[in-house]
Amino acid sequence: MKIMLNGKSEAFPCDKLSVSELLDIKGWSFPLINVSINGKHIPRDKWDVSTVGNNDRVEAIHLMSGG
Repeated sequence: MKIMLNGKSEAFPCDKLSVSELLDIKGWSFPLINVSINGKHIPRDKWDVSTVGNNDRVEAIHLMSGG
């Protein structure tokens, strides 16, 4: 499967991944991450059941806060 992840082409040896699986593979465990698939926001409580498939566009943005 090939996807666009944060504007870069990435390939994975499977047909689909859940958002949680994708984040685990990438090693992204930061608590404040916003994820969208093909422009649709995916709430954190749906990461285990929302899937990423071939040719999807995924944005995973790490939010930062400060003062």
